[in-house]
Amino acid sequence: MQIVCISDTHGQQDYLNLPEGDMLIHAGDLTLRGTASQINESLSYFAKLPHKYKVIIAGNHDFGLENKNPDIIMPSEIIYLENNSVTIEGLKIWGSPVSTPYYDWAFMWDERKREILYQSIPDDTDIIINHGPAFGVLDYTTKQTNAGCEFLLKRIHEIKPKLFVCGHIHEDYGVREIDGTKFVNAAILNRQYQIANSPIIISI
Repeated sequence: MQIVCISDTHGQQDYLNLPEGDMLIHAGDLTLRGTASQINESLSYFAKLPHKYKVIIAGNHDFGLENKNPDIIMPSEIIYLENNSVTIEGLKIWGSPVSTPYYDWAFMWDERKREILYQSIPDDTDIIINHGPAFGVLDYTTKQTNAGCEFLLKRIHEIKPKLFVCGHIHEDYGVREIDGTKFVNAAILNRQYQIANSPIIISI
């Protein structure tokens, strides 16, 4: 299966150049401020793409999804994950919008809640999508700190999924393989919120 990975498009979806693939994964931050109109516009765009499966999570900018804004319309073509799983063609995919706390953004959970959440990821998960990165892997910021979650990293090492997709830290875009797991930070925009990176294609 050809999987096209993107993240952190922040409302600039109309300017993307997306390659073909069987599945599109968006690892959160569809919008800038997470209003219902912004979220609906982004979801409508992605719903119309030709990829057979469109799997999307929210991110820390997507307040409307955290607040369950009733004006948000989830298209039937979108598979939206929020701390739950779906199985697609034999691949179990778990997705979450959560990241480590930084000021007062959406879906930022404290240590105890994150530890409980990540322990709930099923052992047989093939793909984990989480907006925030795992600690020490594609999470290095311009402040020279690691912004990822240690509890998430521990659970990934326990499960050993085929693929882990995140975003959130725009400046550490890229791919790394550790113990058989491909880690992807698929942030499309740079720190200046300009399109700077290409979608990442992974074959499984």
